[in-house]
Amino acid sequence: MKLRKSVPKVGGGGVHREFTSEQTYARIEPHLRRAGVTRVAEITWLDRVGIPVYNAIAPRSNDIISVYNGKGLTNTDARTSAAMEAIERFSAALPVRPQVIASYEELVAEGRIVLDPRENNAELSANYRDDLPISWVEAYDLMNSESILIPQASAVYGLKFHEPPCYKVLSTNGLASGNSLEESICHALTELIERDSMTNAELVSSQLAQVLEKGIFVEPQPEHVTSYLRELHPHVDLETLPPLAKSLVGKFHDAGLKMRIVHITSDLEIPSFLAATSEDLGPTTSQGHGGFGTHPDASVALIRAITECAQGRAVDIQAMREDIRLPTENVSKYQNHVQRSATIDKGAWAWQPMRKQVAFDEIPSWTTDDVMTDIELILDRLRAAGIDRALVVDLSPPGIPVNVVRVIVPRLESWAVDHCKIGPRGAAVWNDTLLELSARIRAAELSKPA
Repeated sequence: MKLRKSVPKVGGGGVHREFTSEQTYARIEPHLRRAGVTRVAEITWLDRVGIPVYNAIAPRSNDIISVYNGKGLTNTDARTSAAMEAIERFSAALPVRPQVIASYEELVAEGRIVLDPRENNAELSANYRDDLPISWVEAYDLMNSESILIPQASAVYGLKFHEPPCYKVLSTNGLASGNSLEESICHALTELIERDSMTNAELVSSQLAQVLEKGIFVEPQPEHVTSYLRELHPHVDLETLPPLAKSLVGKFHDAGLKMRIVHITSDLEIPSFLAATSEDLGPTTSQGHGGFGTHPDASVALIRAITECAQGRAVDIQAMREDIRLPTENVSKYQNHVQRSATIDKGAWAWQPMRKQVAFDEIPSWTTDDVMTDIELILDRLRAAGIDRALVVDLSPPGIPVNVVRVIVPRLESWAVDHCKIGPRGAAVWNDTLLELSARIRAAELSKPA
């Protein structure tokens, strides 16, 4: 796989794309029928916030859903976003011929460069064994400049295999589209880091805080202990937001909706945010909605989070996506993220007022004018965290001027989305936070007067 040395962004650093959304939509619109898309429609008006949201409808999709969504600053941004999502899911379900069918043990014995299925942070099927033949496809390792075999089940989505897949759940994590191979790789990398940041923030600021607060394994801890955990991921002071983001938050406030922005950036130091708002719309609808965003440029990450929050509200109100589940339904752990929440815990980390806030300009940010610079920056941050592989499978569809990739970065976490498996990074964050907390508690005890 050969990437270009430089991929300048149109208009400099502003839109962070190789082409404008108008140019992209003009390129893909004649080909939408090939991807099964029959209609691209605006649904902004279903809500009162006013941030553009669109649907792309593919009625005969082989996917579990046929309604895809897009958001953006303009109608064209949102329309293009929805259409590109439909194309990437269509592409991931196209037939892929395995490079080889063999067991992991056989490939290792042959000296092949191969990814151990356990290295991918996905839950293995109960009947998987290393001596069972499975399908493998070729990926390219961006960090080691070499080809590597990976399980086909980790690369594609929605396909039926000749053998049971080695993973319990086939995810879309790391699946992305773009105007070019480089652009789609950059989108995929930021999505993977977003899910990793979500997971690590959820583990310590929510799950660990609840464990200590409720005394599940130890005596219930005082409020200042759990506050410390929640404030590891502080809210962003809305008065310090850049003008464009502040105007988007203003649309929520004008609609009578209070928004909170939570700084969830991980040790990778790629800016990541949660934008959350809540409203009681009745017992069968979600009481809370959130959007996430990650990008080297903190302003871009923030705008993605805010616009995704608006998208979540409009999509929930429309209620057309086949994977949406009612609050009263029994769902598997893999479907938790699409189940409506009948109530929200106002004491939870995303909703509770914080004593500590962070100013937006205190958050690290990297603004560049080249997509390849963004990719190299992300790969450098992964290396610094001890991550040594970033694997790419080209799934680009024939006859459509769009590039689609699946990127897999072993060890990055995704538990917050699928509640499937916590890997070594998540476990380390949990354990390190407990050690730090214990040290703080001991220090506080020693400082008390005798």
